Amino acid sequence: MRNWYIVWVLLAGFLWPSLSLAEEERAGHIDFEPWSFDWEIKDDTGLALRNVVFEGKKILAKASMPVIRVKYDKERHWWNPFSLGGSREATGRCGPFQDRLSWTNIVPISDCGDKKVCIQSYRHGDTNWLELGIYARIGEYHIYQAWYISQDGEIHPLVHSRGLSCNTDHVHHPYWRFDFDIDGNGLDQAFRYDDGGKDEGWGSGWHKYTNEVDDTKLPSTNRVWFVRDQPTGLGVWVIPGGAYSPLTEEATARDTFSDLDVAVRRSKRWEDEPWPFAARGELGYAEEAEGIQEQDIVFWYVGHLPHIAALGPTKWLTLGPTLRVQR
Repeated sequence: MRNWYIVWVLLAGFLWPSLSLAEEERAGHIDFEPWSFDWEIKDDTGLALRNVVFEGKKILAKASMPVIRVKYDKERHWWNPFSLGGSREATGRCGPFQDRLSWTNIVPISDCGDKKVCIQSYRHGDTNWLELGIYARIGEYHIYQAWYISQDGEIHPLVHSRGLSCNTDHVHHPYWRFDFDIDGNGLDQAFRYDDGGKDEGWGSGWHKYTNEVDDTKLPSTNRVWFVRDQPTGLGVWVIPGGAYSPLTEEATARDTFSDLDVAVRRSKRWEDEPWPFAARGELGYAEEAEGIQEQDIVFWYVGHLPHIAALGPTKWLTLGPTLRVQR
């Protein structure tokens, strides 16, 4: 279950003093022991991390968020004549949208020294944390994309969002792309784990993916994923996020517009690109269902953040998974 104290720390404004950073820098390097990584804002993929190293071992080649797809419910039906006219706010005929964060739509953060990239450290309990975030304005939306990194081996990619383009219920679907390169040798393995699952040769509950695949969360079995380096066993857990009150489960928001929760793809350099599938297009790249056993892989995590219009345009809503290094 998610550690929602991080969200509380952010929105309450109790962050510790920021690290130094030139206001207009679009890329940089950070050493936050035992982490070392580069960051950048490039190609409409939000605030991305590159060359992520933990305790001297490479974990990720790149982690980014290429798109947030947004689907509004329709308040009117095709056969209703009132649907044919009026503003989109009145008819509910909004979107769908593809929100992509870039240098042109991010704005200075007033409580972070008016910097466009906020880098701050803080302490919670016995653990030091680092936050990197950007604040974007896209139409009526306010979007804060952030990475929260702990010294004990966790990365929390989160999206905070508020705003209404129409006064209608809708769902935000952020797509995170994790290009794993564990220990830097390109011999990655991807597994799914379910409590009480059968033994397929890897132990009770473990299933190894052999080809490119789309999959879904299963809260009833506490489904999680594990990506590891085959020679060394070094790996990273991918743990689904929770949901904000009054909802109880993020996974219930999955629908036909965005009907997958995770996807595993074989890494290809030319697929590291701005989102090419438009607002209505689901994630592709798996047409040939290539083998992924002991290959360099990309793991996609898709969130489903419902926004009930009755909550209004000013309530911040938050979502994101947890990446946890297996030490």
